[in-house]
Amino acid sequence: MAVYAMADLHLALDNPEKSMEDFGPAWKGYMERIKENVSVISDDDLFLLPGDLSWAMYFDNAQKDFQYINDLPGTKLIIRGNHDYWWGTAAKMQRQLDERGLNSIRILKNVTYVDEKQGVAVTGTRGWKRLEDDNVKAEDIKIHDRELERMKLCLESLAKSDPEHKLTHIMMTHYPPCGRKGAPCDYASVIEESGIVDICLYGHLHGRAHAQVFEGEKNGVKYFCVSADYLNYRPLRVL
Repeated sequence: MAVYAMADLHLALDNPEKSMEDFGPAWKGYMERIKENVSVISDDDLFLLPGDLSWAMYFDNAQKDFQYINDLPGTKLIIRGNHDYWWGTAAKMQRQLDERGLNSIRILKNVTYVDEKQGVAVTGTRGWKRLEDDNVKAEDIKIHDRELERMKLCLESLAKSDPEHKLTHIMMTHYPPCGRKGAPCDYASVIEESGIVDICLYGHLHGRAHAQVFEGEKNGVKYFCVSADYLNYRPLRVL
């Protein structure tokens, strides 16, 4: 049994006009390449998907994309990305997935998923722009503050789920929680100061933005970028 991760699938089976294939040669055939490369994952594994999964605007308009995700091996844990406009209430989404027989997908929203067989506890939230970034607007500050509170809720849930920290604790965010070369920001500070996160996985960065990737250990937390194109569409084995 193992734990794998990949963000930013950007599926467009229901909305082919939004396919990422137009974003350059690195994205050519990306949906087929992902499906081929996940063969390393078994159905007993966990597959963590930190956001930007489907280009659909509404949940009911993403059925082919969700079927694609469901058909990937392993139990899939998903969080919201900035382009997941279809995202709604966790209970409603999970019920709709289950009603459609898409029962290998689990929604994470301010909660923790515990898998004692894998030896992990997983939580996550979307995150947002760093306040230190350029062109931050008033609306960004509001979203940032709201996501910071959601992150704190996730950490509380993580602590309660495994108070003795016997499991490996994984935090998923969609946005990078820290800046270039690990430059600090509110998200990374909250994660690191909690003292309960072992691994943080994030996506969102594509193409030239890969130069902003930070990977490595900082204040006891191991950071990994798992954007699909950054991984060359090969899932990263986390554990």
